[in-house]
Amino acid sequence: MDHKNKLMDLHKESLEKLEQYVDSNPLLELSEKKKIQDAKKEWQTAWVNLQEALVILEKIEI
Repeated sequence: MDHKNKLMDLHKESLEKLEQYVDSNPLLELSEKKKIQDAKKEWQTAWVNLQEALVILEKIEI
């Protein structure tokens, strides 16, 4: 269970840093911000898939 907490902390920290980067960089063009937001959505989808995989692995005790 500890590994899930570490992954969750890393995930939250990474998202916070990404938001800080976007907020602190006013020179980003709209197209660049859209690419970052699209990548963030893909990242969050992958995160959900990883969480689901971890639940399955826990159930079969791997």
